[in-house]
Amino acid sequence: MSQTICTQSAKFAIGGEAVFPGTKFQVDITFTDPSLTASNVLASEWFLDGVLVDGINGLQLKGQGYCGDHIVAARILTNEGWSGLKTFAFANCKSMLNPYLVGPTSLKEGSSAEFKVIRPFTDDTTFDVSSSYTFSATEGYFERNIFHSEYSDSLVGTKTIDIQAQFDGTTLIQQIDIINIDQPVVPIADFDYMIIRYNWQDGASGGLDVAVGLENTDSGFNNQYVGYGNPSAIIPDNGTESNAYLWWANDNVKSTGEESVLINVKKFTEDFAANTIMGDFTYTDFSPTDFSVDDIKNVGEVGLYAIWRGAPSQYGLFQVEIKAYKGGTMQLQGTEFINQGGTELYKKTYTLSTKKENSNLLTDYYRFGKLRFNKKTRKSTISL
Repeated sequence: MSQTICTQSAKFAIGGEAVFPGTKFQVDITFTDPSLTASNVLASEWFLDGVLVDGINGLQLKGQGYCGDHIVAARILTNEGWSGLKTFAFANCKSMLNPYLVGPTSLKEGSSAEFKVIRPFTDDTTFDVSSSYTFSATEGYFERNIFHSEYSDSLVGTKTIDIQAQFDGTTLIQQIDIINIDQPVVPIADFDYMIIRYNWQDGASGGLDVAVGLENTDSGFNNQYVGYGNPSAIIPDNGTESNAYLWWANDNVKSTGEESVLINVKKFTEDFAANTIMGDFTYTDFSPTDFSVDDIKNVGEVGLYAIWRGAPSQYGLFQVEIKAYKGGTMQLQGTEFINQGGTELYKKTYTLSTKKENSNLLTDYYRFGKLRFNKKTRKSTISL
């Protein structure tokens, strides 16, 4: 290399393909400053992998070299003197293949993961080109190429989202499963009435069939249910709606719709009072249970079920709104239960999914939750 002192900053760049399929290659000097043109260049020097290339004095370097990675460098001479060196890296004897996304196929909600775009070549080498791409997702968000899954109140066990990477009109897509980590047990304050309101959009052609029933109660009404396919819209079936323990408001057979069930815990606990008997339950003198309330007889459950009437949509999504009230009275207005004069203690909507369909057998239904109540302590929980 000439030892002539550099007297000007480089006002040019070296351009060319980053990859050449054969041994031949070509790179060119391009000007980055409008004050500099080809007519201003008196001479040039080219270097390949640190070695001066003899006999090349123009603005283009064409040649043939061994296979692999290379670096070319160039400088130009003008009336101002020699410029600084510019470099350019390329590889030959290989071709680019289609890029692809790399990342996890499943992720727990609320966690993060890195995604990359990899460019493969015919010689089995790869190159990370993630920095050139813009990443996005149908749910959650990206910081550069780091995906963050957002926590959700949804109770869908697993949902599938799309991860996308875009560059120069090309979009790469990878599907990833977001795993629900939330199986809540929600405490409910002392209440009298609970409304279970099912809602679905774009569901099965025949709608969603629901079932709600008394289970594990100290009564003769265990395993009696309201909902489609059951003998009565109320329990007891020989009573009145205003005094029913369970009251099914309506049947909806449309692909979009809602159905509601009222649970009257107040009436049930009036008719089946809390057991306060203390005694020798284990037939062992001075057993601890001899001095406490028999909780087994005080605890009852209400099972919550659903199944599609017909083939469900892709994800089988539906929502359940739960409301709890203390005091007042309940009235059915249209297809909706309304509390008058009482206090709303709890209200929340949960998103669930099931692919179960077309059966009148309760064992085939999706049991998505239960209400568990204690007649003595008046404490309750909803498990979903």
